Amino acid sequence: MRLIHTADVHLGATPDANMPWSQERSLAIRSSFLRIISMAEKNQADLLLIAGDLFHRQPLLRELKELNYHFSTLSHTRVVIIAGNHDYICENSPYLNFSWNENVTFLTSDTMTSVYFEHINTEVHGFSYHSQEIREPLYDSCRAPRDGRIHILLAHGGDPTHIPIRLQKLADSGFHYVALGHIHQPRIYKNTNMAYCGSPEPLDKTDLGKRGCILADVTQDTCQIHWQTVSETQYRIFHITVTAETTQGSVMQTVRSELAANPMHIYRFHLGGFRDPDLMFDLGQIRRAGRVVEVLDHTEPAYDLEQLAAEHSHDLISHYIHELDREDATPRERKALFYGLRALLNPDHQTG
Repeated sequence: MRLIHTADVHLGATPDANMPWSQERSLAIRSSFLRIISMAEKNQADLLLIAGDLFHRQPLLRELKELNYHFSTLSHTRVVIIAGNHDYICENSPYLNFSWNENVTFLTSDTMTSVYFEHINTEVHGFSYHSQEIREPLYDSCRAPRDGRIHILLAHGGDPTHIPIRLQKLADSGFHYVALGHIHQPRIYKNTNMAYCGSPEPLDKTDLGKRGCILADVTQDTCQIHWQTVSETQYRIFHITVTAETTQGSVMQTVRSELAANPMHIYRFHLGGFRDPDLMFDLGQIRRAGRVVEVLDHTEPAYDLEQLAAEHSHDLISHYIHELDREDATPRERKALFYGLRALLNPDHQTG
């Protein structure tokens, strides 16, 4: 039996709100999910499992109709869905009364239920969120029946406020595959038959690296898990190491080269190293260079502190260095040291 496992799609979300590319990111979420549906058709997957947070919030009726159309194009695949903490089933949720295509099953109950597919001898178990938070470890007591069927568990959670999960208990539960959702980073647990597929599209700057879904081949005795890349966009941290010879222009050349080489990606540029003490980088210019969500300057002025202390042994500068140049100095104290030295050595220089 072949399945595709996805979760945390967050249709309707708008990542990087107020950025020039934010609407483009919203459209990319939809496009990535449609690629997963196409993947299910191409691979003639028996099941498409959606482990919660298909939508970023309560879906609109027209959105469900559009989604149902795309599910109806699947010639072979059965779709099974649960609601997560973002698209939880409230009193007037459109999920409750929507008439899905015959190949779609939505497990809307807030207690464990299941659907059995006789032609593949597979039963899929799960329940939906009916509130934004569930603090009880509800999956701890789940056990797969031993009845000759392949048993799959759809589960959404994994932190203290969204169904805490004890991984070993889940690994010992007897399910032939556990399709996990809620954690956006892909996690395939070695020597088990359970995995977080991660979000198919990165949703904010903390969602680093490739994104996709899982294709798994499951039998009574084996579970082969294959992670598949889906998204075209990645959030990336790019480190730029500077020296005393580095200029604003050379930094911008590095930034523009990286952005041009990977125009689909979104960047967090982190500057480190030792810069010319008279140079303060224009971080705004870096942010305006393209798809940049974060610029952090961790550089330090290239002062020779030992030499400075010797040259100013009889004035305030030497005392200031000895007070703050300590091995246990905090980042804030280090910054105070360098800003203070700049002011003391260049009293007429504007520090900004």
